Amino acid sequence: MKRLLSLVLVLLLMFSVVACSKPAEENDVVETSAEKSSQSEEQEETAQDVEKEEANTSFTLTDNAGRTVEFEKPVDTAVVALRYNSELIRACGAIDKVIAVDKNTAQDREYWAQFDPENVIGKNQKELNYEKIAELNPDVVILPKNGKYEEAEQKLEPFGIKVFVISGYDTSDFKNQIENIGKLFATEEKAQEFYNYFNDKLESIKTNVKDEDKKTVYFETTKTLNSTLPGDYFYNMLDYAGANNIFATDNENIDKGAIDPEEVVNRNPDVIIKLITPSEAIKGTGLYMPPTKEDFKAAYEEIISRPGWENINAIKNKQVYFMTQFSHGGASKLVGTIYVANSLYPEQTKDINYKDVFKDWMEKYQGFKNIDGHFYSADELE
Repeated sequence: MKRLLSLVLVLLLMFSVVACSKPAEENDVVETSAEKSSQSEEQEETAQDVEKEEANTSFTLTDNAGRTVEFEKPVDTAVVALRYNSELIRACGAIDKVIAVDKNTAQDREYWAQFDPENVIGKNQKELNYEKIAELNPDVVILPKNGKYEEAEQKLEPFGIKVFVISGYDTSDFKNQIENIGKLFATEEKAQEFYNYFNDKLESIKTNVKDEDKKTVYFETTKTLNSTLPGDYFYNMLDYAGANNIFATDNENIDKGAIDPEEVVNRNPDVIIKLITPSEAIKGTGLYMPPTKEDFKAAYEEIISRPGWENINAIKNKQVYFMTQFSHGGASKLVGTIYVANSLYPEQTKDINYKDVFKDWMEKYQGFKNIDGHFYSADELE
């Protein structure tokens, strides 16, 4: 009887254990399903957050050629043609995003030491190595308007590489281009500060140089008897300085690439502005190290010895000024603009000093040591 009772008790105990264990197993299943559901919701929310973040960081910019280009986010890598473009990017605090440049830029081994002239994207903005660009695989290729940006867009589209136009020589589009660089590289604050620095000086020139005080100017590039006409970037540089270009009107028969020296005599400018560059520089480019003072003197002697030019007011009054190809182009030629304004209107622009501006351009915005010898007046050369 006792054995039977014991057996019954054991059976009852086993039944109790089984009965209690089943709800526990069911609870485990319910909890696992809840965890999976929660994980799924979290993943969905994460995906939605990523989509929202991408939507918030995407932007569209209008470049210097009037093209609209959409970017999903600020770019991390860029290749750049034209020194002026690389300078603007450096001034806006984003030169670390530039992984390669053109040979015209990289030739200046002191000023652009971080770029290898044997590892460039081409000779210049018109002669590009698309195979090299594809190998580098940047987020964007930055070219000026006078480069082959349309061809580049066609060649690089299959690789998913965008092309954007920035023309570092275009004074008239300075504001838009600096804003574009700031947004492109996510350095808006630095870009805005850089823009404000130069714009304040432009506004000062505009306010203080009156139309009735403006002087006439003959401008000559590094090439002898090569000048500028309305619509040119050099012309805009002079215009922002308050200068009256002698070829602003009556220029239908003027060949800016081969100016008739007698025409300059006839128009009798108040001031002559001349660019020079070291002989070792690639044609049409400038270098950080300026020509020697003797080179400037030789250029001055050549100008004043031209037949009939001794009768020009600019020469009679020693109003001849020189800039280098390197210095004048700083900040979309605004360094050149300020030098011209200082030279023509010293009293009206006495609150602005081109030497200080060039020093700030070099040291503050290029992170480079200042250097003398890029500007000379006739008085300094005699």
